[in-house]
Amino acid sequence: MPESRFKFIRPITVAFRDIDGMRHVNHAQYLTYCETVRNEYWMVITGITKVEEFDFVLAELTARYQAPAHLGDKLTVGCRVTELRRSSFLVEHEIKNADTGLLIAEVNTAQVMFDVTTGRSIPLSDERRMQIEKYEGRPLTVLTSKSRVVN
Repeated sequence: MPESRFKFIRPITVAFRDIDGMRHVNHAQYLTYCETVRNEYWMVITGITKVEEFDFVLAELTARYQAPAHLGDKLTVGCRVTELRRSSFLVEHEIKNADTGLLIAEVNTAQVMFDVTTGRSIPLSDERRMQIEKYEGRPLTVLTSKSRVVN
């Protein structure tokens, strides 16, 4: 199997509760798979261990479904940050059939850094930027011609 562009990949096995009346995984369940892996990714790279420590909220999501998954299928979910902005970051997810390599779905999300005390967005800290870029092994900050971070 070719090398993946994702460093962070987790296995998921399709459970009975994941399927719908069409006998394949319900479209919303793929979003839960991505959320589960995205949160684990964040915990691994930031050292967060408690839900109270999470410092972002989901702001936007797009999904492209390519093929169905069925009861008992073994899937892999890849997750990676693709862009860092002033107070947000973009994440790409890829769901594949672990046995065949068939692409099942692609999900892209935008997260906004968030202060639960004030209920407002906050800038992405230098610490988080360094943690993400170190893990991903590449610079991800989008710069304008004036070398300022774009929101």
